[in-house]
Formats: sequence, structure tokens, C-alpha cells
Amino acid sequence: MPDTGEAVVKGLDVGSATDVGRVREANEDALLTLAPSDRNLLVAVADGMGGHRAGEVASDLAVKSLRSALESADASTPADELLSDAVQLANRSIWEAAAADVDKEGMGTTLVCALVTANGEVAIANVGDSRAYAVQAGAAELVTIDHTWVNQQVLGGQMSEREARVSPYRNLLTRALGTTPRVQVDLFESVRLAPGDALVLVSDGVTGYLGSADVARIVRESASAQESAERLVSEAVSRGGSDNATAVVVRRI
Repeated sequence: MPDTGEAVVKGLDVGSATDVGRVREANEDALLTLAPSDRNLLVAVADGMGGHRAGEVASDLAVKSLRSALESADASTPADELLSDAVQLANRSIWEAAAADVDKEGMGTTLVCALVTANGEVAIANVGDSRAYAVQAGAAELVTIDHTWVNQQVLGGQMSEREARVSPYRNLLTRALGTTPRVQVDLFESVRLAPGDALVLVSDGVTGYLGSADVARIVRESASAQESAERLVSEAVSRGGSDNATAVVVRRI
């Protein structure tokens, strides 16, 4: 469910796309592109989970909470602190909504979000396995760390990346919004976009089919951020589309 607002920041080209895919009946992904001023941009992708369409509710609550937190934040608040507080607000909103409705018990969502300034400074927050890539000098580098059981095994040397990709447990999350009263948030501030560079946020409906080389190729070949986002989603769907697929692309121009 897109939440796009007026995402206009001079020097930044923004695009977004989402698709239900070929298997799912509903799209439980949500995205956000919001420019609260002409100097910074907030973007996000959330991938919901839970029965009775509760995943759709959880991802929608996540992006709405982000919007609310940013719009009410003090302009002097550091980006990492703002994102951390906003993600905690989203987590609490989902947790409380689940507690108030038995049909939504156990719902949750992944969330990857970023604040991007007009001069290319980037702060990223992540919970779950929706990813952020930095596309720089023609190559895509994964910035975030997947909070999944198989990734823990890979990092611990107990499973190869190839084994992880085909494991029946590859979608088992170790961390998500809404499943506990508080959540541990990963923060990244190492990315700085030069002109021509791009930030790419995607749900696992995209990364289940496209690797880093695919992400880099699509961004290189696309004339705009919108074309990049649409191609990332359409190629993932054309290769299988077993899940909802969502992408947000921010390119510095």
C-alpha cells in the first residue's frame, strides 16, 4: 500500500513500485516516499506478516507511524536518533493493535527505511529482511543485515550462502516489528551518495529472485529512479513472483 506524499527534494530522483505477484491474493507490502522539506527525504519498505490480512495492517501501521514521527520531530534531532525513535513508535503501534484484536494476534512486519539529504547523506534503519542496497560506481552493495535464521547460520559459518538460498527456513525471521514490546533496530550511516549513485530499498519478494548484480544492472540501464523501481519489481515477478514485490529507488542527480 503506497504512501507517497509529495516526495520532491532538489537533486534527488525518487521512484517506487509494488506488485502483488503471481501467487498471493493480497499485497501485504507497504512503501513510503515523503519529503517533509526541500532538504531531506524519508523512504521506506515494509513487508507484513500475519493471518486475516493482519500483515497488511502491520505494514500500513509501520509506514504511517514513520510519517507521523517524522512530521512531529524536532528539526535538530540527529537522523539516527530520529529513525530509531520512529521505528520504536511503529513497533509499539503494531504491538498494541495486535493486543487489542484477537484476529491480529501475532501480526508483524519487516521495515527498512532511510533518511536522505539533498547532498547525499544517508541514514538507514532496518528490522527484518527487507534490504537496502547502495549502488555506487556501477556496483550494488548490500548495506543492511538480514534478520533471518539462515543468515545467522551463514554468519556463524554453519551454512553456506548457497545452502541458505534454498533452505526451507530461509524466510524464518529472527526479528520483526510488532512481535515484542520493544525491538532492536540496526542503524547504518556509512553511505554517502555521489551524483549518479542510488539507494535501493526492496522487500524479499524482489531479493528472492534478484541478486546484487541484477540490482546494479537495472539501475545502470534505467533512465530514471521510477524506471529502476518498476523494472526491479517486474523482473522479480517475471522470474517467479511467489511473493509481493516492492522497491523504492532514490538516485542523486
